[in-house]
Amino acid sequence: MVDSDGVRTAIAAQIEEFTQGTNAGVRSVLVKTLGNPQLTVAHRADLVLPAASLAKMILGVALFEWAERGEVDLDARVRIGSLPGTMYPSVLQALDPDSTVTVRELCGFTLVTSDNPAAEHLRAVLGQDRIDATIKTLGLHATLFPAGFSERELGPLGRANTTTAEDVLRLVEHIDRAPHLEPIRRYLVNYLRNDRIPSRLDDDVPVRHKTGSLRGIVNDAGIVLHPATPIAMVFLTDNQSDNVRTAQEIGEVSERIVRIIADGAAS
Repeated sequence: MVDSDGVRTAIAAQIEEFTQGTNAGVRSVLVKTLGNPQLTVAHRADLVLPAASLAKMILGVALFEWAERGEVDLDARVRIGSLPGTMYPSVLQALDPDSTVTVRELCGFTLVTSDNPAAEHLRAVLGQDRIDATIKTLGLHATLFPAGFSERELGPLGRANTTTAEDVLRLVEHIDRAPHLEPIRRYLVNYLRNDRIPSRLDDDVPVRHKTGSLRGIVNDAGIVLHPATPIAMVFLTDNQSDNVRTAQEIGEVSERIVRIIADGAAS
């Protein structure tokens, strides 16, 4: 018989260590198993913090939701040279400026590589009203998404996009359940930036996730598709003195939590 209380207590101890260190800054964590043993462990999960590029998951969901209603054409073609430039690395630079890709493929670039120009085009396709309506429909009551991913919005203005761990979990679970969001699930499981939740897990454990970063902000959220039981995890942070170290700590605590849950499921 699974000792759910013992598993929950062990996870809570790991989260407390992660959130209470002298250099922890502000940290919010939410862990939920999507199978047995069923449990949820949280630390300040209702705290409103900057979403950074976690907001790109909202873009992807909104795009497919409005396409289901016939209001967005996922197969519309976009000329690469018409997309905004960026000072940051972009996978789109590997393509000829006169080549075209579909809106669907731009969504893939947005969620597989966190490409900012691709994300900016999706924002233009959707418009703010559709984005806000999607947030409301999903019940993301503490989430605001007024800013984009242009160069000028990647500094202080980017902090205007805010959310909570509770809202992000709701979004992640919706992506997990909705049949028409299968492409989003495929994009996220192939996400290329794996320096946080997946970084210390075995290579054969898929993780469907998305990170978000700004100065002092190191976020990650998704589902560890462990064979013992799927595990949803959300990490939101602010005021981090060392982004690289925080990313490493997220990987370390994720590994310990996954091991605790997997051992609990096997007992």
